[in-house]
Amino acid sequence: MAEELIRSVQNLLDSDKGDQKRLVDILNTLKQGATLYLSDYKYLESLTSNSVQNDEERQEASESKKRKIVKEIRHEANTMIKNQRKTESLEELTSSENEDVLMILRTRLANGEITIDEFRSIKKTIKSS
Repeated sequence: MAEELIRSVQNLLDSDKGDQKRLVDILNTLKQGATLYLSDYKYLESLTSNSVQNDEERQEASESKKRKIVKEIRHEANTMIKNQRKTESLEELTSSENEDVLMILRTRLANGEITIDEFRSIKKTIKSS
């Protein structure tokens, strides 16, 4: 358990999270084999749970942003497709629909609205659906 705490404290120090002086004191206490104060243990717990929570929130926000962009792109594509339906057959429409969606996605990438990683992820989502 102490080794795990030492690694956690070292990771916090390496990632520059929390009060560096307090973390160094906690690390030294752990390395000496002394008992950690409850307040220090709770401090470490709060730092590590906040870190995990922030990572989860960032990931959820990223997924939410992707879903929103896909929804917007599909809406734009559907609008474009409605205009094209008068002149295209149903078979050509399926292929054309994907191309329209990808064209909008490329435009958003070019305008800096999405990153290249988001582009690739959304493109993969579009092609799989």
